[in-house]
Amino acid sequence: MMLPCLPALLVLLPTLTCGRIVLVTGATGATGSLTYRGLRENGATVRGLVRNQTKAREVLGCERCDDSEGIFVGDSRNQSSMSAAMAGAEILIITTGPKYHCKIPSLFIGCHFMTGADPKTMAWESVKAQVAAFASSPGPASGARHVILLSNDLTTVPNNFLDKIDDSQGCFYALNGEAFLMSSGVQFTIIKPNALDDGPASTKEILVGHDDEGWSASNLNTEFISRADVARMLVFAALHPDEVKGLRFDVTSKRFGGQPTKDIHAVFDSARYPWNRLGAQTDIIV
Repeated sequence: MMLPCLPALLVLLPTLTCGRIVLVTGATGATGSLTYRGLRENGATVRGLVRNQTKAREVLGCERCDDSEGIFVGDSRNQSSMSAAMAGAEILIITTGPKYHCKIPSLFIGCHFMTGADPKTMAWESVKAQVAAFASSPGPASGARHVILLSNDLTTVPNNFLDKIDDSQGCFYALNGEAFLMSSGVQFTIIKPNALDDGPASTKEILVGHDDEGWSASNLNTEFISRADVARMLVFAALHPDEVKGLRFDVTSKRFGGQPTKDIHAVFDSARYPWNRLGAQTDIIV
């Protein structure tokens, strides 16, 4: 059964109101579904954009799985198909992205993109379509809207191993998707994880960095971050948009040797450059 917005939780979440509508695209995907459920558990008014109602019923637990329950069927690559889902929404969380399969996933051996889920289509054209549909739909002015984009790291390293999968140049297209969002006029937050796995939340130390300088792509200890931890970050960002606007950063976790990260707020604060930390003061010399 779909749950109503829970006003009692507003005491714990002062920046969220039941009137703020959050739309999750890719809501039946591995990361999108965790994000969708996390938002509902925190009392958000949340919509989901899905490809079909059958999977939505299986993954999200909806009954009618239509707009009466905040479930909209559309194609993230087709701007017009998302119009109804976008109308009136204040926050858009984009969890759609390229999808590939590998013979040996942990080593990225024998990898190929699935048909229609290549980086040019999903990290560039689909992101453009979603941002354009969101910004041009009825509702708040574009400057009062916020997009939280799930992208990927390695966008400063040309022709890296991800780019070489099917010679797709995936990080190039991801970077262009980010640039389009940043120039669109809407508020943004861009989270750029390393490889994702299906491990549990809150069991590893989360690391943040910028410009692919925080860790080595060949370091197996920082190779993965769990989708559950990424979903925690996406949920926090949606509930506290004013605290995360303008941030763009890499993120991963320590497989061994770290302290589990419990405070997601601290993750976002550490993602700020030193001159932009919350509470930081700048001395003005005249």
